Amino acid sequence: MKIKLSHDFGHIALIDEKVVLIRNRIRISMKNFNINPIRKILVPTDFSANAKNAAEYASHLAKKLDSKILLFHSTHLPVVSANEVILAVDPMTLERDSLNHLNAIKKEIESNFQQVEIENITTIGFAVEEIIAAVKDQKIDLVAMGTKGASGMTEFLIGSNTADVIEKCHCPVLAIPAESKYRVPKKVVFATNYADNDFQSIYLLAEIMKPFNAEIIILHVDDNLDSKMEGRMLEWFKGQVTTNIPYDKFSFNLISSKNTIDALDIFITDNEIDILSVSMRKRNFFDKLTSRSLTRKLAYHTHIPLLAFHAYNVGGTPLF
Repeated sequence: MKIKLSHDFGHIALIDEKVVLIRNRIRISMKNFNINPIRKILVPTDFSANAKNAAEYASHLAKKLDSKILLFHSTHLPVVSANEVILAVDPMTLERDSLNHLNAIKKEIESNFQQVEIENITTIGFAVEEIIAAVKDQKIDLVAMGTKGASGMTEFLIGSNTADVIEKCHCPVLAIPAESKYRVPKKVVFATNYADNDFQSIYLLAEIMKPFNAEIIILHVDDNLDSKMEGRMLEWFKGQVTTNIPYDKFSFNLISSKNTIDALDIFITDNEIDILSVSMRKRNFFDKLTSRSLTRKLAYHTHIPLLAFHAYNVGGTPLF
C-alpha cells in the first residue's frame, strides 16, 4: 500500500485505508504512554566536568518532570596480561572508589534539588554495554549524558560513547554538549522526514514538554529543493499531528538546503532553539546510511542538547 502522487504534484492523493491505518497506530501509541512518561532518568558519568554538567542538566529536568535519577558509573578493569588475565587493580577497590565518587555527586545534587530522588549504580565492564544493560534492567525512560563533540575527520576516527548509546539504546537519549548549560526549554525543534512512526516520537516529545509549556517546531529540511511539493507534504503532516496529538503549541516550518546539518544549525541559532529532537529508525541498509548516520553526526555537531528517540517500525516505510 503506497501513497499516490499526481503527476503534476498539484495535489497529494492519499489512499483512505492508509490514513485510517496511520490514525489507528497513533491511538495505539498514545495508549502505551503513561501520564508521566519519564519516571526514571539514567545519568552515566565518568566524573568529568562534562559529565557533571550533564548531571546538573538532568537534575533540572527530573525536578520538573517528577522523575527519579539513577547515577551510573561503569569501571573497566585494566588487565596486565591478556594471556593469563592478570588484573592490575582489585575489583573491590574500583567499585568502592566508584561508589565514593557517585555519593559525592549525589550529595551535591541533593543539596541543590531537595525534591529529586537519587540512586547510585556501579558496575564493571565496558561503558556502552553496561549502560544498555542498565536501561533494560532498571526500566529506564530516558538516558541523559554528556558529549564533547568533534569536527572534521576526528568524528570518524574516534569513538564516542554518547553516539554509541544513541545508536544502540531503545529508550530516548538526551546528549548534552559540554558548553550547554541548562535553561528552561521554550523552543524545541523536531526534525522530521514525514515517516509515519515519527508520530510516536512527537507524541512522547509533547508529553515531556507539557510541564514546560514549550513550543514544538516540526521542521523538515527539503534537500530536493522542490518547495511546492514539500509544502503540500508538510501541510498534510501538520494536519495529522494537530488532529491526533493533544498539544496546543505546535508550529511547522520548511527550509530548503542541500546540507541538512548546516541548515539545522542556522535555524537553531536564528530561532534560539533550546533542544533539537530527532527520531531514529532501524529498518534497512538505506536507512543506516541516512537517518541513523545523520543522528550520529548531529550528536557531535549540535551546541544544544540533542534528544534522540527510537521510533519502532509500525508501518515499514516513510509516508513519502
